[in-house]
Amino acid sequence: MEVRQTMLGDLSSALKAIVSQRLLRTTSGSRTPAVEIMLNTKLVSELIEKGDFSGIKDALEKAMAEGSQSFEQDIARLITEGVVDRKEGLANSDSPTNLMWRLQNDFSKPAQAAVEEDHHDDEPSFTEITLDVKH
Repeated sequence: MEVRQTMLGDLSSALKAIVSQRLLRTTSGSRTPAVEIMLNTKLVSELIEKGDFSGIKDALEKAMAEGSQSFEQDIARLITEGVVDRKEGLANSDSPTNLMWRLQNDFSKPAQAAVEEDHHDDEPSFTEITLDVKH
């Protein structure tokens, strides 16, 4: 077995999540993060093991695991909340087309209301993520 395959296998089994952020200029002139979170699901693990890195982005968009979110989802949220303007969001999006679709088909409001209804103060939220990295 070649070294690359061994490394990909190790990575696919050890990876828990990847969190990435971009700082966007807000309407008030400061900066705010747009965050992408990819949890390592069985599908993502298999794609990593095969070395199919282009398929991972599609998997993130299409087979969204609970707790994962794409840049487009978070940027759309920032735009709809008035934190950033549309031009800034489109300039920082991986896919301006997907972002525009999300903005035109905002289906997060009913889901957000259900989340707020079930929210318990003692449960972690997206803003309370802690990654325990062991060396």
